Amino acid sequence: MKLKKFAALALMFTAASGLAMKPASMVTAVASEVVSEGPAIEADNTPYYTDVNTTAADTDTTVNTNTDVAAGENTDTINNTSSDTDTSDSNSKNKTAKNKKKSKPKTKTNKKASKKTRKKSKSNYSKADLRLMSSIINCEAGIEPYQGKLAVGIVVMNRIKSKDFPNTLRGVIYQSGQFSPVRNGSLNRRLSEYDSGRIKSKQWKTCIKAAKKVLNGQRTILYRGKEKKMNSFYFFSVGLRGARLSVGGHKFK
Repeated sequence: MKLKKFAALALMFTAASGLAMKPASMVTAVASEVVSEGPAIEADNTPYYTDVNTTAADTDTTVNTNTDVAAGENTDTINNTSSDTDTSDSNSKNKTAKNKKKSKPKTKTNKKASKKTRKKSKSNYSKADLRLMSSIINCEAGIEPYQGKLAVGIVVMNRIKSKDFPNTLRGVIYQSGQFSPVRNGSLNRRLSEYDSGRIKSKQWKTCIKAAKKVLNGQRTILYRGKEKKMNSFYFFSVGLRGARLSVGGHKFK
């Protein structure tokens, strides 16, 4: 652009100097020279286009770099998504395991069954049998130690199993001439106490406990720190001849 302005100023200067009257061919020549110099000068500005190309290259590089970054972000996003998925899967598995643990059936049925079994084992005797056995033990061994109470009850039960005696509890206790509390009325008094609920004393409680044990099948007592079987004992008394065992104030054979 500077060259064109210079050429224009040259023409104006020439015109002012009186050169305007020269033939048109000279003016044309001068103009052609100015024009011919234009491309050469523009050719010298080639670095400007080079800068443009460089900028374009840089722009391409920038675009590619951004693309790589975007691709990287997408990759990270995918990785994060996969890790989140794995974590959620593990959490869901843990929750499932906890739910399985929580959903395990409780053993209420087994507990109920065991309770029923216990009730059945306690129902091997009737209330009438417990009443009568507790009362006769209280009459015969109320002031005796617990093992003496058990021994009296075992003798009564052994008689029920023997062919030489009646086969019922009532039959054995009320057999003629066998138990003195039946004859002297003390058994009736104990029965009345039982029926009226006057059985909260320690003596009554231990007599009832011994009665339950023998009615459920216990045939042993603790004798001198060891268990003593009494399956073959059918008699007891204070002064019994030929006794094989002495417990409290009674002798047994």
